[in-house]
Amino acid sequence: MKTGLLSEPYYYVRFRWRRISNSIELIEKLKEDFTLTLYPREREDGKLYDWSPHKGHRWEILVKADTLSAFLSESRAVLFQRMRAPFSKRDMKLRDMAFLLYPHNGLAPFLPFLIDEPPFEVEQR
Repeated sequence: MKTGLLSEPYYYVRFRWRRISNSIELIEKLKEDFTLTLYPREREDGKLYDWSPHKGHRWEILVKADTLSAFLSESRAVLFQRMRAPFSKRDMKLRDMAFLLYPHNGLAPFLPFLIDEPPFEVEQR
């Protein structure tokens, strides 16, 4: 855990190098502990010329804990806070779950840079 005097809201991006193809399965795992909103990013009906390998996998789920939220997609998790606050127990659970599902801090294994996690505080109880 990282601690310190902080002023900027927490913002961190994690990655999967293999996509999550089943958003429904992910929703089932998360719905008991967090508030969820599914955002299908686009309607794919009638797009005859969409030959993208991502066709059918374009979705995002907004997951909210207490002060921490995350946009989860097939290959990326964006964890963020609107206002700086110490992480609660639920926030830590969301963070840990995101780190488990999205284990990498770089977009691809061959890129020369990695993204460091910003410092954060944890609520003392």
